[in-house]
Amino acid sequence: MKSKSKTLLSAMLALALLAGMFAAAPLVAHAEDEPFQVTENPVGAIYVLNQTAVPIKAIFRYDALAELGTIDSATYIKVQWYWSSENSNTGRTNGQGEHEVQYSRRIEHQTTLTPTTNTAGVRYYYAVISYGKSVATALGQWEVVPAETVTAPARIEVIAPGTTEPEPEPEQSFVVKKVDGDGKPLAGAVFSLVPDTEHAWGEKKSYEATSKADGTATFTVAEGAYILSEKQAPAGYNATDESYIIWVQDDAVQEVIDYKTQKFEPYEPVTFINKEIPSLNKDDHFAFIQGYPEGTVMPERNMTRAEAVIMFSRLLTKSMNETANYRNNYYPDVPAKDWYANQVGYMQQLGVLADYARDGRFRPNEPVTRAEFATLAAHFDNLTLTSTNNFSDVPAGHWAVKYINSAAAKGWIIGNPDGTFKPEANITRAEVVTLVGRMLNRTADSAYLAANASSLPRTYSDLKTTHWAYLALMEASIGHDYIMDSGSEHWTAVYE
Repeated sequence: MKSKSKTLLSAMLALALLAGMFAAAPLVAHAEDEPFQVTENPVGAIYVLNQTAVPIKAIFRYDALAELGTIDSATYIKVQWYWSSENSNTGRTNGQGEHEVQYSRRIEHQTTLTPTTNTAGVRYYYAVISYGKSVATALGQWEVVPAETVTAPARIEVIAPGTTEPEPEPEQSFVVKKVDGDGKPLAGAVFSLVPDTEHAWGEKKSYEATSKADGTATFTVAEGAYILSEKQAPAGYNATDESYIIWVQDDAVQEVIDYKTQKFEPYEPVTFINKEIPSLNKDDHFAFIQGYPEGTVMPERNMTRAEAVIMFSRLLTKSMNETANYRNNYYPDVPAKDWYANQVGYMQQLGVLADYARDGRFRPNEPVTRAEFATLAAHFDNLTLTSTNNFSDVPAGHWAVKYINSAAAKGWIIGNPDGTFKPEANITRAEVVTLVGRMLNRTADSAYLAANASSLPRTYSDLKTTHWAYLALMEASIGHDYIMDSGSEHWTAVYE
């Protein structure tokens, strides 16, 4: 087995480019640490048009004593079937057969659906059970979060009378592996295999596969050229931004190493390594943004890409060891001597910079865009995949669409009154502190600020109390002690 390096990936994609290449509910797939488990997946079949179909079946199991997590007894538990025209189980647009499941400490629920056969074609049917999952917070309390367990899709084909069933295309299977930073197998990672559009040959379908308890996911696909990547990491982990070009032929599976020299090598299982999502310090309300010596805060000023990463490095619950050397030459444009190099290396090793530097360069001194900042922020919480785009100017093919939609689903970003997000616009300091404040659940005490205006440790000549981000900027730039009352902060002391 092998774990590919980012260097190899960058070289491979660069050579490929030279040759001419390159919201709904969250999906929680069958995973060893989820309360519900799929014990039987639906099975596919082929029918003649209008033939009576045999019901497809799925079984979900829950056992409170299995130590796989706990479901909330008061939350509505439902099962619903869906279908897709692609080999996928992620869409939630055509639910049918919804029914309730009664809570019990042991549940063995069987659900069936009779596929329709009145239209020729192929559909992939899958069942979804939705429920509330009880999780422990950082404060040792319990909260309920929405969760799902999803079956594998079953292929149902309907053919016209007299049609000769086509010979199946030659298929090959190959395995992908998923582990954490310590090499422990991870279940629940969703991998994507899409056609390599610039060098496509053979089948043009897209595929998905989910890692099992042993960390493996298996693709069985027709011959063609594909791009392999990770779509979603297991809960609690960040997905990688690595991708690989795979050629599947009727007699072999190969990995494309160099298009220019047409060098291939026999496929060996690619191992994707996930790092745990680092937690942000939501308890200590220290200042995380500073004003300038002349007494300004410059709310409309842009933030550089390096500054954005450094800011998040200071918000981590587990602080970076300032005496350690994390410089790793991962980005060729981050010199080891520069002031931000150590923090950038540390954050890269934590896995939170995936997709932040999409071309292999970090570009430390360039302004960070709204899309880039949303991407960076999204790596500090579980990714929420949605099937509907939140903003009219963020199309489905946008490189950051899943991160922007996830941040919007969590309420971190709202967008503009006209329904746009302006992903390529540079983000301002006022916008940064507003988004981060929402991430940290921090809201300024407006009454304290008004009553103590003359004795605050800092005020800014360019920030009026009427500015739309006044409270967010003061919350971010003044350290304070506080108590929570009815969901609101009440400041008790302030400091530099």
